[in-house]
Amino acid sequence: MLHDPVFDSTENQALLVVCTRKTIRHAAILGIVWGSINLVIGFFAIQATALNAGILVLGLLMLGAGVTALNKPSIHSLLSEAIVSVLLLCWNIGIAIFNARSGYGDHVNGHSLIWPAIAAIIFFRQYKKLGQLKNAIASMDHAKVKEASVLCKQLFKSRLKQSPDIVEASSRRYRLRLMSESVFCAQRNLSQAFHMSRENFKQCIRDIGKKRLRVVVRHPLGKIAYAFDKKNSDKIKGWLAVPPPVTS
Repeated sequence: MLHDPVFDSTENQALLVVCTRKTIRHAAILGIVWGSINLVIGFFAIQATALNAGILVLGLLMLGAGVTALNKPSIHSLLSEAIVSVLLLCWNIGIAIFNARSGYGDHVNGHSLIWPAIAAIIFFRQYKKLGQLKNAIASMDHAKVKEASVLCKQLFKSRLKQSPDIVEASSRRYRLRLMSESVFCAQRNLSQAFHMSRENFKQCIRDIGKKRLRVVVRHPLGKIAYAFDKKNSDKIKGWLAVPPPVTS
């Protein structure tokens, strides 16, 4: 996916690792839920025939993959969830074909195919989106990642009324810290964050003349688009109008 070159900096690479791990943990929770559902289904299905033991085993594998991704988020753990989700889909397709050929076509349930397909698509889309950051996650210094995570959390712990350098998007999902020569932005659930210079940020504003500003950023994890109310837009305009300090 195309993104602004500013995201190749060390600061943004650390933020990307934080966001990627957070996204993988979200996928891990989905994997745990999906695995638990299949365990329950498998437990009751095996009462009818031992052939249904497969879904019990795959449900257990999905649960294990989800727990692993939650405790140690990595691209490989996300790939494991994606592979097991495909195996679950293939198993359900196989069972549906077997029932149809055995004269039990009325036992074929469309939901048993639709939900596994949706789960497989979700996991593989996440893997495809985050796969490009595999090397960054493996090589990034742990101290830098921890520092970036603390900065993101502090941004949302700050009180807006007591922090004139912080602005919040109308949706309340994004916050920006306006610094002397740069801006730091993070999403509330830490799925996206970035740091860029004042000039680069200005280029991301669609129309600086509008009362309510709208910002669009080509982030490696997906396009970020958010708007600000008039009060916060005025704070951004005021910050952009102040010339950066001159360094000797």
